[in-house]
Amino acid sequence: MLRFITIILVTLFILGASLSYLFQNYYYSNQEETFIEQGQEIANLVQKSIYEGNYDEALSFLRSSQRFFEGNVWIVNSRGLVLATSKHEELQGIRLEEPEMRRVFDGQVIKKSGHSDYFDESVLFVAVPIVIDEEVLGAVFVYSPLAGISTTLDDLRRLIIYAGLIAISLTFILSFTLTKSFTRPLRKMKQIAFDMAHGQFSERLGVRTDDEVGQLAHSFNYLADRLQETIYSLQGKEELQRRFVADVSHELRTPLTSIQGFVKALRDGVYDSEVDKREYYSIVLGEVERLIRLVNDLLDLSQIEMEQIKMEIEVLDIEYLINISVKNLQPKITEKNLNIAVEVPEGFSLVLGDRDRIEQILINLISNAIDFTPEGKEIRIFAQEGERKVKVIIEDQGPGIPRQELANIWNRFHKVDKSRTRSKGGTGLGLSIVREIIRQHDGEVWVDSVEGEGSRFGFSLIKANEEAVRSF
Repeated sequence: MLRFITIILVTLFILGASLSYLFQNYYYSNQEETFIEQGQEIANLVQKSIYEGNYDEALSFLRSSQRFFEGNVWIVNSRGLVLATSKHEELQGIRLEEPEMRRVFDGQVIKKSGHSDYFDESVLFVAVPIVIDEEVLGAVFVYSPLAGISTTLDDLRRLIIYAGLIAISLTFILSFTLTKSFTRPLRKMKQIAFDMAHGQFSERLGVRTDDEVGQLAHSFNYLADRLQETIYSLQGKEELQRRFVADVSHELRTPLTSIQGFVKALRDGVYDSEVDKREYYSIVLGEVERLIRLVNDLLDLSQIEMEQIKMEIEVLDIEYLINISVKNLQPKITEKNLNIAVEVPEGFSLVLGDRDRIEQILINLISNAIDFTPEGKEIRIFAQEGERKVKVIIEDQGPGIPRQELANIWNRFHKVDKSRTRSKGGTGLGLSIVREIIRQHDGEVWVDSVEGEGSRFGFSLIKANEEAVRSF
């Protein structure tokens, strides 16, 4: 602010000095031109009287007209004698010996300002020759003390000074106001940035203008919002990572502990018979296979989330995929004596999707329904058609899912009944994989369940357009 005010003060000083100098020159020049015009008019009026030697007539004219003159007037003859004056009558009759007199008697118009010995003060005067038939008969001198002119110029300079002081005052007020309007949001930004550096992201700048400061405030608020979102996202991901590591550690520890115990028993020969020995080997093999499934599911889920697996989207017949998936699971279905009812309307729309991944979803959901449906019950698989998407729903007659568990079943390693899931060889990642695959297909996945009445898992896929169907 100080630098800004200094620049303005220096500018105003230079401008004031320049204006004063220009006005002074303009005023002097204008006054000189006025005196010259006045002198020429007087010369034209008195030339006849001077030519005839009638000096009294010239004097009478001068005395009667002096109230119309802007300056004081002398009339001088060709010998340099002052014939008549509008003021200072005591100078009447003196002879002028100045070098300028010779120049004016040569027919030149003289302009001069400075000290005069006749008046003992500084004056501005002009001399205009009186000419008849190219003969210089005398001259008209028009003069005015510079003190009077200086008074006018001093008034003008005071006016400039007053205007400068007003401008300086306004500059101080404007500078203070502008500086305050600029620095207030900047100080606020500094404080908010300091708070953000210490983990506080809630405060924002109040924006009231659309100028550069307002735009900066908008950008700062946008940056703060995005930074807050990023921090919260990173915190969420960090929490998920910690939970993931803890869940994986828990899932690995149980089978590894089991394997360790049975391997020690086999090493130390702690078994009663060959039947027990084979059973131990069978348990160890089952746990190893479960670990392999867990690792494969983890890799599969990670690759899908990181979009490292490219979805090969093509036109699919969802009824055909449902039937293939049921056929693949027929041994489990037969083992539990379940009835599978597939209900897909005739002429059902084709869908867009990755065949292998959609089949993976169907097998996962149907397999879960088989695992949790009691023997001799029915699993119903049906499809519904919407305007842009189709829905596939798998309905079982299992124990259902408690309401408090519904929001968490899509999370990694979440198991509603951990003991039953472990006995069925599940890894707790199947539904997470289903959700991520459906997201990659721009679809939705959901579950409806009433405890004691069964569950309905569903997902949606985009319908194939006519051009894609024609090429199918």
